[in-house]
Amino acid sequence: MRSLVRLRAATARSAAAAIALVLAVALAGCSTTTTGSTAQAGPVAPEDIIMVSEVRSLTNPYEAAWVEGSKAYAESVGVELKTIVYNGDSQQALAQLQSVLATGRTVLLNINPNSTADTPAIVAAVKNAGGRVVTQWSKPDDLNPWDIGDSWVAYAGYDGVEQGRETGRVLAESMGGTGGVVALQGLLSNDISTERFNGLQEALSGAPGVRLLDAQPADFDRTKAYTTTKTLLSKYGREVTGIWAATDSMALGAIQAVSESGRTDVRIASSADATPEGLQAIEAGRMVATYTTDPYFNGAMGLALAYRAATGELDVAGLPESDRAFYVRQFLVTAENAAQYATPPTPEQIVESVRNPLERNAGRIS
Repeated sequence: MRSLVRLRAATARSAAAAIALVLAVALAGCSTTTTGSTAQAGPVAPEDIIMVSEVRSLTNPYEAAWVEGSKAYAESVGVELKTIVYNGDSQQALAQLQSVLATGRTVLLNINPNSTADTPAIVAAVKNAGGRVVTQWSKPDDLNPWDIGDSWVAYAGYDGVEQGRETGRVLAESMGGTGGVVALQGLLSNDISTERFNGLQEALSGAPGVRLLDAQPADFDRTKAYTTTKTLLSKYGREVTGIWAATDSMALGAIQAVSESGRTDVRIASSADATPEGLQAIEAGRMVATYTTDPYFNGAMGLALAYRAATGELDVAGLPESDRAFYVRQFLVTAENAAQYATPPTPEQIVESVRNPLERNAGRIS
């Protein structure tokens, strides 16, 4: 089973890499453009700026919190914010972005791309329109901000292997070191989803009494996770004593399916997000672990970096590479510390957290 899952993930990554290569070639051509729209001649006045926060879905609690962080920061500097929701559609994400870029205002973009392969086209579009962009979560391994120029201010990544390994370890321990696990992955074309699953497999390799029964993509979607969990519970029955999900939203879908099945012996862990509902599930004993990357911070941090670059407060060209492609510090959440993350931050607290937007830099992504 593990070999089959690895093959499936490897195939998805290869396909994404192929697409990324095509887009990177296109980007190379675009980057030679010398029209006025690509020039970045000095600082930009705040009144000429529009901020854009681009996410897959506002029904996803992580991304909803991300947008709240973006709103808090945009309001703090008095700049208009446009929120783009692209519904997991890569073409829609780029098309909606291009419509904003075409307005002629300087666009400051903070985005969680749908997949690694989308990043080259996104940064090319922003560069050619004279904007600034911070991307998070996904990018091709062989493409970095300094390859493109100052317009791609930074890439912020999150150690998915760490997330998957630590939450998988807690899950195995909560199962008493024995039993069967089914895994709910996110999008197979998404790097962070693959990393989290790889981390889970690392954790289970250190728990020989716990067996991975199956792994299925649920696309970061709560409803799909619910239906997938019902199918897996029907297929494996009492063999399933643990469920691992790549995000809280999928874990919550699994919790509903397990509850409806009448099972009380199944332990459930999420690998990321620490959403309010996910934290409540931990405090109630329905979930054993999650990971927080602080979506409020993430939504504000990307815009803060882009704004400082656009207004001349930040010399992007003078930054070390370790400040342009870096991991963001994150934290394991269990029943022992869930309460401290349960209260959402105020707008003032969000803005204060990004007073130095690089403060949570946890090291260069090599």
